[in-house]
Amino acid sequence: MAPNASTSTAVAAAAAAVIALYWRRRRKDRWEAMLDRALPAIVVIRVNYVKPFDGEQAGSAHATGFVVDFDRGLILTNRHVIGTGPIRAEATFVSKEEVPLTPVYRDPVHDFGFFQFDASALRYGAELRRACIPLAPAAAKVGLEIRVVGNDAGEKVSILGGTLARLDRNAPHYGGDGFNDFNTFYLSAASNTSGGSSGSPVLDVQGRAVALNAGGSNQSSQSYYLPLHGVVRALDALKRSTTPPRGTLRVVWRHLTCDEARRLGLAEATEAALRRHHARFRDADVSTGVLAVEQVVRGGEGEAAGLEPGDLLLEAGGAFPDFDDLEAFLDARNAAGGAVTLAVERGGATLAIEAARAECLHGLTPSQFLEFGGGVLHGLSLGAARNGNLDPSAGVYVAFAGFVLDAAGVPAHAVVTHLDDRPTPTLDDLEAVAKTLGDGARVTLRFYNIGDQYNDQVALVRVNWRWFDLLRWTRRDPPLKEVLDKCAAGTCDARYRACWSSEKVPTSGVAEEDVSASAVFQRSHKSAAANGAVASLCKVSFDVLHAIDGVHDWHFVGCGVVVDAALGLVAVDRNTVVTSLGECAVSFAAAVELPARVVFAHPTHNFAIVRYDPARFEGAPDDARPKTADLAATPLAIGDALEFVGLCRTNPDQSLSQKVQVTELSCVNIAQAHVPRFRALNEEIAKFDQVLNKSLGGVLVDAGGRVVASWSCYSFYSWSDEKNYEAFHAVGVDALVDATAAVAAALGDGADTALHAVGFGLKRLPLSTARTSMKLDDAWVAKLRAARPDRSQVLTVAQLSHAGTDDDGDDGGPVREGDLLLAVDRKPT
Repeated sequence: MAPNASTSTAVAAAAAAVIALYWRRRRKDRWEAMLDRALPAIVVIRVNYVKPFDGEQAGSAHATGFVVDFDRGLILTNRHVIGTGPIRAEATFVSKEEVPLTPVYRDPVHDFGFFQFDASALRYGAELRRACIPLAPAAAKVGLEIRVVGNDAGEKVSILGGTLARLDRNAPHYGGDGFNDFNTFYLSAASNTSGGSSGSPVLDVQGRAVALNAGGSNQSSQSYYLPLHGVVRALDALKRSTTPPRGTLRVVWRHLTCDEARRLGLAEATEAALRRHHARFRDADVSTGVLAVEQVVRGGEGEAAGLEPGDLLLEAGGAFPDFDDLEAFLDARNAAGGAVTLAVERGGATLAIEAARAECLHGLTPSQFLEFGGGVLHGLSLGAARNGNLDPSAGVYVAFAGFVLDAAGVPAHAVVTHLDDRPTPTLDDLEAVAKTLGDGARVTLRFYNIGDQYNDQVALVRVNWRWFDLLRWTRRDPPLKEVLDKCAAGTCDARYRACWSSEKVPTSGVAEEDVSASAVFQRSHKSAAANGAVASLCKVSFDVLHAIDGVHDWHFVGCGVVVDAALGLVAVDRNTVVTSLGECAVSFAAAVELPARVVFAHPTHNFAIVRYDPARFEGAPDDARPKTADLAATPLAIGDALEFVGLCRTNPDQSLSQKVQVTELSCVNIAQAHVPRFRALNEEIAKFDQVLNKSLGGVLVDAGGRVVASWSCYSFYSWSDEKNYEAFHAVGVDALVDATAAVAAALGDGADTALHAVGFGLKRLPLSTARTSMKLDDAWVAKLRAARPDRSQVLTVAQLSHAGTDDDGDDGGPVREGDLLLAVDRKPT
C-alpha cells in the first residue's frame, strides 16, 4: 500500500528535527570540548601600576591573558595591561595557583605584549596539562563564530559569544591623553566585552586564537579585536631571544575605501589597478582600499622625506600594501638598515619618496623617568607626540605633577620646555638643570599643555629637596633567555621581575639665602581699632605632602593672626593647616612670603599655630613689622558691638573692615565625614545681624582694638550630596590664649605646659527638653538658670571622641553618650 502523503511529511519532519538536534548537540559538544582544552591556558592578571607613566595613572586593575608557550612561560595580553611604566603583576590559573609575572615585551605601537611566568613554580602544573592556545591570524573570517573567554568585569571566568562582522576597521581612538593604537586593522563583533576582558583570546571552535580582545565601545555592544599577524612575528623573535625589530617613519596611516580615496584625488587608472590587485591578492572580507597618510608626526623621517597628509600609498616593498605589509616592510628595513623607498599619489600625480632610514620604534618609547618633587617626568613618547602633534624632542612630558609642580599650578599631561630659564628639550637636559638648584630655590618653569602647544605658560616653582630626592629611574628589558636562566637558577626574585631601578641624582645647589624682610601694611580703615589689627594679619598657605588624616584637598589658603611676633607665632584655622605634614608659608601685606612650620595643631578646637623666622624682620622699621595681636579672653555676649578686620579673598594685600553686632550665640555642630578627619568640637560661635564680606578670614576687635574672636573657616561634609563645604564662624580666643602661652613657654625655656581637652563632644539641649525627656529634676533646673540667666540650656554628651575607659562597671564608665553635663568642679555650667 502506498504511504499516505501526510504520514510521509510527518516522518520527514521528525527526521529533520532529529538531525537538527544531533547537529545542535554536536556543535555544543565541540564548543565544550574546545573550552575544556582552552580554559587551563587562560589566566586572570592582577596588575599594580606603581607610578604614573606615559598618560596612564597609578593604580590597580584586573585583566586577562593566555598562555602561548607553556615551556617558556609566555602569556599574551594587551599592551595597555602591561604598560610601559613600573608595575607588579600576578597571574592566577584555573587551578587557583598564583604566580608572579615579568614583562618581557610590550609593542611600541600595537596593543599587545608578553608576560613571562616560571612554569616550574606551579605546584599543581600537571592539572594545566601544559595547556597553551595556538595563534591562527589567517583563520579570522567574516561570519566566523567566536567565543571571547576571560575575566570580564571582574568575573573569574566569563564566556561571551559573537560573530566576526568586520576585519578591516581602522584602529579605535579611545582618548587624547593615553594609549591609542594605530597603523593596523582591527576586527569587530557585537560581543559586548567590558573591563577585565582586556587580553582575552578570541577563539574559534577549534580552540585557536584568531584575535586578541583589546577594547570596546561605550555607545554600543561592539568589541574591538587586534589581529595577530604582528603578534606571531614578535613571538617568533622572542623565542629566538631577540628583540622584535620595529621600524617607523613616524607617520600615521589610515585605510580608505575607493570612494573616500577619490576625494583625495585618486586617479582612475590607479583605482583600476588597485581593484585588479585586490581581486587577485586580497581577502574578499577586506574592503578594496588604499592606505593614506593621516598624520605626519613632527621630527621624524617621514616629515624629512616630504610625506604629507592625504598622500596615497601605492608601493612599499610591493604594490598597494596593507597595514601588515607596510609594517613587515618597515620592520625589515629597520633591521637591515638603509633607505626606505615609497611611491605615493598626491593630487593625481605619482611621486617617489625616499626616507633615509626606518627609525626604531623601541627608541621612541620612554624607558626612563625623573622623579622631581614627587612628580614623574619623562621624554615624549611617539603616542603622546601623535596625540598632541608634537616633536618628541620638544620638551619633557609631565606624567604626574606631584607636590612641587602641582603647588606651582603645573598640571599632568603638560610639556616642560624651560626650567630656571634654561631649555629642557630632553630628560637629560632637565636633570642637568634640576641638580644645580638649591633647596627652597624659586625658579621659573615654562610649559604648555598637549594640544595647546602655542600657548606658552609660566609657573613659579619652589624646589624641595627636603622631602623629595631627585631620582632617575631606568627600565631594563631583559632578553627572554636571561629570564629563563634566572628562573632555572632560582634567582628570579621580585626585584629582578620589577625591571626598574632607581639612582639618586646628587644635587649640588645650595639652599636659598635668607634676606631681610619688611612689609607695608595698608592702614586705610576709618577706625583706629581696625588699623591697629592690620599688622597682625597675614595670609597662610599650606600644601599637603601626603594624603593622611582624611584631608580632602592638597592646597589650602587662609588668614592667620600673629599671636607672638617675638617668637614668630601665627594662629590659623584647621581648615588651612589641615594636618601637620605639609609645607607652610606666611605672607605679610603681599610684600614678603616666609616659610613656616607647624608647631601645634589643636586636636579638638579649630586652630593651629605655625612659626616663621622673626629674625627676617630685623632692621625693618617698626611700622613695617608684624605686630602681636592683643588677645582678650572675654566671653562674647549678645549685643556686643565689634568690628571685623580681615584679608580680601581675591587681593590678600588688601584688608577689609566691617562693623557688626552679636545677635545670637550658638555652638558649632559638625557631623562626621565619610572619611574620618579633624572636626571642631565644643566651640561656641557668635552670629551677627550683618553678612560679612567674603574674605580669607580675620579677627573681630572691640572698640579698644583687642581681639575678642577669630573669624575662622570650618569644613564640613554633606552626606546628602557627598561634597565638602566651608563656612565661616566667629569663635572666642580663650582657648587660643592658653595654647599660645603653652607654646611660647615650650619654645622659650622648654617648659612643658599641659593642655587638656575633654574626651567627648557636647551639644546644647533646652532645659524644657531635659526636664521632660531626660528627667532632669527641678533643683538642677533652678541651679542652671541661676548660673546663666541669659541661657535656658544644658549641655549633653553627643559623642565620645575616643573609646576606652578604665571603668568597666555597671555604669558603663564615667561618661556616656546622652549624659547631661551639669557642673564642672562643682560649679553649674
